[in-house]
Amino acid sequence: MYDIAEFYRKNAILNASYRGMRYQVRRVTKGEGEQTSDCLVATVWPEPYCYEKTAEDKREAREFPNEEESLDQIYTWLCERYEQDQEYWEQSVRLIGSDDL
Repeated sequence: MYDIAEFYRKNAILNASYRGMRYQVRRVTKGEGEQTSDCLVATVWPEPYCYEKTAEDKREAREFPNEEESLDQIYTWLCERYEQDQEYWEQSVRLIGSDDL
């Protein structure tokens, strides 16, 4: 069986998409020295471009505690974001090649 928590402990980044909504989940270390803490950051943005090539104002991120339970919270948030703007996400698929993305 695949250990999801181990995936994030290794600093792996999950990149995926669903019907025009791209998303990423990654572990982030905040702070410096002894004052560091880890969190999980989930980010959504419209197709067609990758995270790095998408304008920052087109991306929306939310932080979650670095805990096993957060994975369910992240899943719920991603589903909510898709449902809230379903038409926008699906339209972004049709805009491939548009200069305004």
